[in-house]
Amino acid sequence: MVFSGCQDQGCKKKEHIRFSEPLSRKNKNKWDKIINAFMENRLDELKKIYRTGTRGRIFEVLVKNALDLLGINYKPEPVFEHIEPDPWYVDLSSKHEDLKLRTHHFYNPDYLLPDGSWLEVTLSENTAYQKLFRYGHQAPFLKVVWIDEDIGLHKTISQNVEFPNAEVQNIQDWFPELLSLSNGEELVDRFLELKNLKHLIG
Repeated sequence: MVFSGCQDQGCKKKEHIRFSEPLSRKNKNKWDKIINAFMENRLDELKKIYRTGTRGRIFEVLVKNALDLLGINYKPEPVFEHIEPDPWYVDLSSKHEDLKLRTHHFYNPDYLLPDGSWLEVTLSENTAYQKLFRYGHQAPFLKVVWIDEDIGLHKTISQNVEFPNAEVQNIQDWFPELLSLSNGEELVDRFLELKNLKHLIG
C-alpha cells in the first residue's frame, strides 16, 4: 500500500490553523510554462526556460498527480502551530550531536491527508531523512517520499532506525500500484524521465 498512515498507528489528528497562500499569478504562469514543457516532453525548450528548483517543483506535481490517480484525498500546504516536540525525537537527537531537531513557530508540510497524516515531498533521499527531524516530532504520522538516491549524515544515521510515527519512501515503491491503473504507466514514465534529468536541469 502506498500510504498506510495513521490508521495503523493509533495517532491523533492535529488541527491545522490555515493554508499557505497560493503562488501569485505571475509566478504561477512561469511555473506552468516550465511544467507543461516537461509534461509534453518538450525537453529542449525546458532546458532553455528552467529555473532553480525546477526538478523539485515538477516532482511535487507528479506526486500530486499520483495521489489523484490513486484516489488518495489530500489538502495542500497546511500550516500547523508548534507544539512540544515528541520526547522520542528529543531522545534520539540527544544521542547524536550532529542530529538537530528543527523547531519553528509553525510547520508547513506539503500535504495533509484525511486521517491526519502529513506527506512531504523532496528530491533527495538524505534530505528526506532530514525532514524527519523537521516534521516528525510534530506530526501524528509522517511520510517523506524521494526520487534521487544519495548519501549524507542523516541517511547514514537514520536509515536503520525504526521511527515510531514516520517513514521515508522511494517513489519507485509507488510504481507497482500506479502501473495497475489506467494512465499509470504514463505517469511512471514521467517520474523516470524526471530522474534522468538530474544532471541536466536544476
